[in-house]
Amino acid sequence: MEPGTKVTLEWDGVELEAVFIKTDGGFDVFKLKNGYNVGLRRGEYRIKEILGKRHVGKPKYEFLPEFREDVPTVGLAATGGTIAARVDYLTGAVRAEFTVEDFVNSFPEIREVARLKLRQLTNIFSEDMVPSLWREIARGVYGLLRETEGVVITHGTDTMHYTAAYLSFALTTPKPVIFTGAQRSSDRPSSDAAINLVSSLYAAGHSKLSGIFINMHCTMSDGWNCIHLGTRVRKFHTSRRDTFRSVGRPPVARVYVELRGGQLVKKKLEVIDTNFLNKKVDLSLDDSLNENVGLLKFYPGMKRKVFEGFLLEHDGVIIEGTGFGHIRNDLIDVIEQAVESGVFIGITSQTLFGRTHPHVYSTAVRMVEAGAVFLEDMLPEVAFAKLVWAAGKTRNIRKLREIMLRNIAGEITQRSVVEWRL
Repeated sequence: MEPGTKVTLEWDGVELEAVFIKTDGGFDVFKLKNGYNVGLRRGEYRIKEILGKRHVGKPKYEFLPEFREDVPTVGLAATGGTIAARVDYLTGAVRAEFTVEDFVNSFPEIREVARLKLRQLTNIFSEDMVPSLWREIARGVYGLLRETEGVVITHGTDTMHYTAAYLSFALTTPKPVIFTGAQRSSDRPSSDAAINLVSSLYAAGHSKLSGIFINMHCTMSDGWNCIHLGTRVRKFHTSRRDTFRSVGRPPVARVYVELRGGQLVKKKLEVIDTNFLNKKVDLSLDDSLNENVGLLKFYPGMKRKVFEGFLLEHDGVIIEGTGFGHIRNDLIDVIEQAVESGVFIGITSQTLFGRTHPHVYSTAVRMVEAGAVFLEDMLPEVAFAKLVWAAGKTRNIRKLREIMLRNIAGEITQRSVVEWRL
């Protein structure tokens, strides 16, 4: 049987419709209608009917969007990720191959909330994202913002918060820039892609928010989506729809859309923090970049050579310390050596919630004396992205310290909130 063959089969008294993918050892692997793979041992199932060969190529259609005249113009910048992915029925894997045109043709509800300016910036999964692409995305979004009421960026969820953090420093915008993605590919029945995309476009065109945000499901069920500040958000789960949570503050807003049969049935938006509404700032781009910056998680038993080599090979390093931001005492002299060599060392905490403190324990006091800079309650990934941006401006440690401790885009809070729930 050739890969891509559609069949009905009987297994353990149950009849299933599936697509044959491949043979792996003593098992035949099938793609079920619900989007998941199953491996069945040969001899323990039987094929009842062969339904033909499934088309596995890209669909062909003429791109003729018919947008409404009475909706705002919103930029759609595609970078790839699961939201821009299809299942490859020959391998059972998901691959990034949607284009911006595919979005409009796949989700007709888009036309009811926005007229689109389309731009394909990249088409990769987010694990392949690198800081040089952050700069290209920032430049592309800056161009779209000059022509639209706001911009939505589709992005893989694994590193979306890194990219959102960099743009938070590189872009000053009076308009909303909203990242969104999906935990399940667009062609799966359980996909969250449509709601995430349509709600993001609605918020970008109608909210009057100012800044860089991430919009994803608030809960596992379809319903409210939460709009998180781009410098106070993180991915917490590998597959849940509500994987993104605001850390140390509530979300900025929440948005609700109900989709049914290709129609937008309901829509509403609630702003939680009005500090991010209608900011009187000029649109500007400052895409400084230094890729020779690292993020290092300290762990018990870390070898001195590993720690020393990592610090001395970079222009700046963000360390995820334990608790208030600690490392082992006998490694502190390595920090002093690195700082004397011109390496900026920033300290964050692995705990995520709460803030670092340089004066509670003697270990932290010694780290400060060695030249480490404790970065308040900045999230490690955000501190890394900020340092990539800041170290592109200057290598001077004193100036870097001033930039890193300045609250530029809400990355440092005055009072930490434990967790916000819908």
